[in-house]
Amino acid sequence: MRRVSGFERPAVQWIFIALAVVLIVLVAGEAVVVRRQRAELNALRADNLNARLERQQLEIRFAREQSAREALSMEVARLRGSAAAPAAAPPTLTLTLTPLTTRAATPPAPSVEPPSAGEVIDLRLVLPRGAAARAKTCTVTVRRWSTGEVVWTRGGLPLTTVDGRPAVVARTTGDVLAVGSYEILLTATAGAGPSIDIAAYEVSVGPGH
Repeated sequence: MRRVSGFERPAVQWIFIALAVVLIVLVAGEAVVVRRQRAELNALRADNLNARLERQQLEIRFAREQSAREALSMEVARLRGSAAAPAAAPPTLTLTLTPLTTRAATPPAPSVEPPSAGEVIDLRLVLPRGAAARAKTCTVTVRRWSTGEVVWTRGGLPLTTVDGRPAVVARTTGDVLAVGSYEILLTATAGAGPSIDIAAYEVSVGPGH
């Protein structure tokens, strides 16, 4: 076998050894960087999951507290009404909304006349196709369109039908839907897992629609 000319020189051999050491160091350094990046990514994923769980717990707690306040208010009103002359039941406004396909850059134009503060409103939210199979109980959250501030939420709502289509009905009052634009979020749970985003809806309350 023919020998490579000059390779038997110690200087050339040391050069190749140095190159091999440099390559080993580079590969080891790259492995350390990749390992650190994976650890940081896993930490970010864990933080994101914890934040989502905390937000869900806060929403559930807010819904329970609001339900308790509403139940107390209704009980107080019932006790007061039992001592007074019978009065006519407040009118009920039915508001049927279909899922939003694309969120526009500006709020929608007013489509609902401002209700009175004591007026009962039935929010009938029609589900998208195929969403009923993923939902067991639903939560409705009403928030302001521009700021995202939550103004009302109600959980534990069962599925029903509206005009033959799967839907969720949430009963609220006119003081929730004051003049302004709102985004309504519908989430659901299919068991013990995290909540599932089902659909979003929009409504704008104002005169002259």
